[in-house]
Amino acid sequence: MLSIKALLENIDDAVNRLKSREPEFDRVYEKIVQLDENRRRLIREVEELQARHNAMSKEIGILKKSGGDASELLEKSQQLANRIKNLDSERNAAIAKLDAIVEVLPNIPIDPTPLVGDKSGNIVVKTWKEPKTPEQWDFKFRHHIEVAENLGANGGLDFIRAAKMTGSNWPMYRGDLARLEWALVMFLIDRSVEDGRELIIPPYLVNSQSMFSSGQFPKFREQAYECKDDDLVLLPTSEVALLNLYRDEIIPAERLPMRLSSFTPCFRREAGTYGKDERGLIRIHQFHKIELFSFVLPEESRAELERMTRFAESPVESLGLPYRTTLLAAGDLAHQSACTYDIEVWLPGQNSYSEASSVSNCTDYQSRRLNIRYQKKLDNGKKERGYIHLLNGTAVAVSRAIIAILENFQQADGSVVIPEALRPYTGFERIGGGKG
Repeated sequence: MLSIKALLENIDDAVNRLKSREPEFDRVYEKIVQLDENRRRLIREVEELQARHNAMSKEIGILKKSGGDASELLEKSQQLANRIKNLDSERNAAIAKLDAIVEVLPNIPIDPTPLVGDKSGNIVVKTWKEPKTPEQWDFKFRHHIEVAENLGANGGLDFIRAAKMTGSNWPMYRGDLARLEWALVMFLIDRSVEDGRELIIPPYLVNSQSMFSSGQFPKFREQAYECKDDDLVLLPTSEVALLNLYRDEIIPAERLPMRLSSFTPCFRREAGTYGKDERGLIRIHQFHKIELFSFVLPEESRAELERMTRFAESPVESLGLPYRTTLLAAGDLAHQSACTYDIEVWLPGQNSYSEASSVSNCTDYQSRRLNIRYQKKLDNGKKERGYIHLLNGTAVAVSRAIIAILENFQQADGSVVIPEALRPYTGFERIGGGKG
């Protein structure tokens, strides 16, 4: 959620930036200013009346001590107390109305985010390796489903038997393809640990409070798998667990930056989101994810975003997969993000780039809701407290990387060459068509 103080202190810039995300923000801003002025007026009135009430209480005490009649003053004091109580209720109602408006606003975009209201303002800031279209293969190109389901005795994707035991769009990896999936997981875990990140394997279920505090509920409730008898929810993303790791805590500044990574399976209903071009592993109910997360001081978050983005690009390059990095426009940002880079891997079967990682600087938007603060010792001996800046990203979506490997490295004989970086983890150089 946004800071009302920060919003109003630099309102012209905030209005301009938020209008790129919320075209009707002018009217919302007018309502915020009205409510804030009313809130300030009520606070002043309460403080003035409270001062009068305190002075009157002293006067009553002195009068009683001297044996005088304090009945008239007591009556006035009670009237004043009632007035203060009523104004307090009005003030609390005004604050609640103001909070209700502000807490649903998206984060304020920060530089270098383009202030454009939709994805037409996205900027490709980097491309790596020339992508190859299906027509450029010297044999008949196959979609990743065709490749995976025809790997033979070495194993592959088995959606048919997975559907028998669970339902449609639940993947089941078999044999060498299962080993390739696990090789990718271990490769990404090793890379994140080498980056100085603490590896976390959190519970795979969280309570509803964790879902609300991370912003998943109520907006995405229909996409979640809930165990309602136990008030538990299967993780839709590792981000939920890492966000709640330090909820309601104060972290000493000397422990920052704190860099974490997590491994979890993730579960999503993906209700109503399937399209004809989203067959196979494009959009599934269960997938593995290596999440990247950083807790940093406010002045460090912009540099940390660039650092995390470079790190998210590096495993894609090590796998030899064509990709591009895109800076998202304000209108294409997730609600909580102030600046985001998408790393999009080339999927020939889609004849397009597809998001494999998204790295976001959420500034203090999430830490305010979660009440995660830092404490810094100043040179004068005093202590400074503030809200931590939070950044998140994905160390390559594992299922998207599987698609990219199956499609980009398929061979004429139906086999798939394993990227060299993964061979120490798989123990073989190709799947199907005989192993090298």
